[in-house]
Amino acid sequence: MKKLTSILIGLAFLFSANFSLAGDVQLYHDKAGWQDWWIETFDLDSNNSYEITPFADTSSFQATVRQSLRADPPGLFTWWAGYRMKDMVDAGLVEDLSPIWDKYIAAGEVSPDLAKAFQFDGKTYAVPSLIAFWPMYYNKLVYAELGLSEPKTWEELESNFEKIKASGRTPVGQTIEGRWPAFIWFEEFLIRSDPDFYEDLVEGRAKYTDPQVEEAFLTWKSWMDKGWMDDGSAAFGFTTGDSMNNSFSKGEVVHMLVGTWFASTVTGGGIKEGDEWGYFVLPNKNASLPPSVIFEAGPIMVAKNAKDKDAALDAIDFWMSEAASAKWTELMFFPPHNLNAGLPGGEVGELVKEINEGGYRQINRYWEATPTEICEAAVDEISKFVLDPTSYKDVMENLQTLADNYWSNN
Repeated sequence: MKKLTSILIGLAFLFSANFSLAGDVQLYHDKAGWQDWWIETFDLDSNNSYEITPFADTSSFQATVRQSLRADPPGLFTWWAGYRMKDMVDAGLVEDLSPIWDKYIAAGEVSPDLAKAFQFDGKTYAVPSLIAFWPMYYNKLVYAELGLSEPKTWEELESNFEKIKASGRTPVGQTIEGRWPAFIWFEEFLIRSDPDFYEDLVEGRAKYTDPQVEEAFLTWKSWMDKGWMDDGSAAFGFTTGDSMNNSFSKGEVVHMLVGTWFASTVTGGGIKEGDEWGYFVLPNKNASLPPSVIFEAGPIMVAKNAKDKDAALDAIDFWMSEAASAKWTELMFFPPHNLNAGLPGGEVGELVKEINEGGYRQINRYWEATPTEICEAAVDEISKFVLDPTSYKDVMENLQTLADNYWSNN
C-alpha cells in the first residue's frame, strides 16, 4: 500500500543527528506553503511512497541539505537553478538526469530550452519545480482609455509610451528594492537586441564593455530621460502601501516587467486579471530576431549518495510525465513543464499558449544564468546606474572587473 507522509522541520532539525525517515523517496523543500500541493501531486505516483519534508526556514533548509549531501541525503530536494547549483554539480553530489530529459525531449513533451537552466558541460542535473516567464504586465483600463493596442514592434511600444506620458502617467515602473530587481531591465534590453550576445556575456565569452552592453544602457537611459520609466525608488509591491504594484493598480504606472509568479499579487492589489490587466511579451528592438522570452526555473535534484536514489530517479521520471505536470499546473497555476499537459487558466494560460505556438526562444534569467559571485555584485553596480544613469560608463567598467576577477580563476 502506498504511503505518503509530511513532516514540518524548522531549526530544531539541525540538532537531530539521529533523525531518520522511512519512505521510499524523501523530498526536502523550503516552500512550506506548497506542502499540500506536493502531497496531492506525488499521490498520483503508484510506484513510490514519499516522505515530504517542508522547512520553515530557508537558512536551516540550506544548511541541512548541504550537510546531508555527503552523508545521508534525501533522494530529492529543491534548490536554486543555474550557477546557484553549480557547486553541488562540481562536487559530484547530484545525479545527472540527462537520460530522463532525453526521453521526454525525444517524445516532444518538454522543451530543450528549459533544460538549459540546469545544464553544465552538456549534462542536465535537475527538473523544474517552478517555471515562470517574464512578460510585461499592462493596465488594460489605461490602454482602453487612450485607444492603445498591444505593441507588435519596438516602434509601436515606444509610441504607446509617448501617449501614456502625455496623459500624465508613468509608462513603465521599475524598482531596485532589495537589490536583485536591478537585473530585470538589464537582461531585457540585451535580449531585445542580441540574445546570443546575452548568453555569451553571462557565460564569460563576451565583455560588459562591449558595444552591445553600452547600447542597452543607452536605451535604458533614454527611457528614463524621457520620463518613460520612474526612478526605481518605489517598493516592489509584495505588501500593501506605496509601491510599483500599487501604482500599477491605480493606473498611475501602466507597465511592469515581472515574472508570472507575481500575478496573484497584482490581482490582490485590486485590479482584475483579464478584464483590467494583461500580459504581452516585449517586441524585439532588432526586428529580424525571432521572438524570445526570459524564464526562470526552480530545480528538483537527486542526491547522488541517497540510499533511495533508484526510487528517486523513478520519481523524477513520474514528475516529468504529463499526469504529474497537469496536476501541478492545476494546483499552482504554473506553466506546465510537460507540453502535453493542459495550460493554466487566465492570462498565464494565454501567454504560455502564445510562447509554445509561436516558437519563442526561452532564455534563462540573469540571476541564475551567470555565476553567483558576479551576479550578487553586479546588481549593486546596475543599481548605481538606475540611481544615476550618467554613470553607465563607470558601471560597465566595474562590471567587467567583476567578470574578469571571476573568469580568470574559474
